[in-house]
Parts: sequence; C-alpha cells; structure tokens
Amino acid sequence: MRKRLSILATLASLFIIGGCAPSGPTGVVGGYYTSADCANKPDAIFDPSRAADKIVVVKSEHKMYVYKNGSVIKTLPVSLGANDYQGNKVQQGDKRTPVGSYTILNKRCHPIKYRAMTISYPNAADRARAAKLGVNPGSDITIHGQPHWNADGHGDSYTLSHDWTDGCIALTNSDLDWLFGSVRVGTPIIIKN
Repeated sequence: MRKRLSILATLASLFIIGGCAPSGPTGVVGGYYTSADCANKPDAIFDPSRAADKIVVVKSEHKMYVYKNGSVIKTLPVSLGANDYQGNKVQQGDKRTPVGSYTILNKRCHPIKYRAMTISYPNAADRARAAKLGVNPGSDITIHGQPHWNADGHGDSYTLSHDWTDGCIALTNSDLDWLFGSVRVGTPIIIKN
C-alpha cells in the first residue's frame, strides 16, 4: 500500500512539474479598467459586414455560437456561473447561469470585467418561476470579459477551464472585443443546457 501511494505521489509531482496541470492565475488580484482600456479597439467597433442576428449559448458545451443569416460565423469558449453544476438560475445570488430566450439590452465598458453586455434576464418565465418559489429571481446577468489581473489574456486558459462568474457568461477580452463589434443592442440570445 505504501509503495502504491509513493508511486502515485511521484506521478503527481511529475505531472505538476511537467506542466500538464492547469496553471493558476499569476496576475495581481484587484485593479480596475478605465474607459481608455476598452476604447478604440479596432475589433470592438461595430462592423455591419459581420453583424450577428442571434447568439446561442450551449452550457453543456461551454460554447457560444454567433449566427448571421442562419449560419454560425464564430464559436467562442465561455465560462459560466460558479454554481452552474447545481442547475439553472433560480434566484438572486445562486451563482448559476439562466436558461431561456433573452435579448441584448446594452453594451458598455465595465470597470471590473472590461466590457459587458446586459441580457434581458429575468424574462416572464423566470419571474413566474421565482414568484411560485417565493424568491427574488435576481437581475444584471451579462456577457462580460476578464478580471483586471487577466487584462492581457495570460490567464485565459485558466479562466476558461473554470466556471467562476456570479451567473454571467464570461469570454476572453479579445473574444469580447470581437463580439462587441458584431452585436447590436436588441440581438436575441438563447441560453440552453
């Protein structure tokens, strides 16, 4: 038994030293984005030639599919709510990502998460379910970017390998720039399991 444990410990050490284990964040936690941090990025300027007419997020795949004229024009990896493994969003503070049909309400710079696009959660079905349960459905679900410590994208592989948001949908900052330049306010977004 001791020999088996010793072998497992040795393998685990080699795995970590060899770089196969996911690396954690290396940036400084904290910090804020300024309006200059997200201004004038070429990819984020709206481009009618790639104007999306629908966004579909498939939670089980951790993917966002961006559509134009019925065809996928871009597939983006996403992170979801930290407690999404427990099911779909039901109430404020549950750290789960909702499921349903929504629209993009606004697009803005965000001091903590780089950029954000608010979606129209809760919809009528979300409000009815919450009322039946006697809970507050919550609000302010967004598609957003990365924390300031990952402003340069050095931790993208780490953040995309974890669900860490409060129920929002997180993209890398470069993917969010592209999405900003491809989406109008009012674009439908469907979130599915």
